[in-house]
Amino acid sequence: MTTHPTKLSHAHNAAGLAQRRDALLAECALQRLALGIQTRQLLEPFTGGNLRHTLATRFKIPLMIGGAVLGLLLVRPRRFLPLLRASGALLNHATTAMPVVLALAQRFSKKDAPP
Repeated sequence: MTTHPTKLSHAHNAAGLAQRRDALLAECALQRLALGIQTRQLLEPFTGGNLRHTLATRFKIPLMIGGAVLGLLLVRPRRFLPLLRASGALLNHATTAMPVVLALAQRFSKKDAPP
């Protein structure tokens, strides 16, 4: 059975149209209610105490690395700062050279297609 308004034979009178409108309004209200529930379920991990737990589990490794870097910087600044600057420069050179390396790798990895 189709629910398209133009294909309904009983929708030509005023009572049928009013009934169809009421059904559509009820359906829209149910959809709004379902959307509100789903939105609350999606945002539930970010409320109250869950936010601290979520951030702690996702950022544990970066925080540990950051703490180690900060500790080395505070304990041995004379040895660590030149190493940090050299690694930053190396990273900068690697990011500029990476497109060239990728282009060469794609060129050499292409297989010759048979004619």
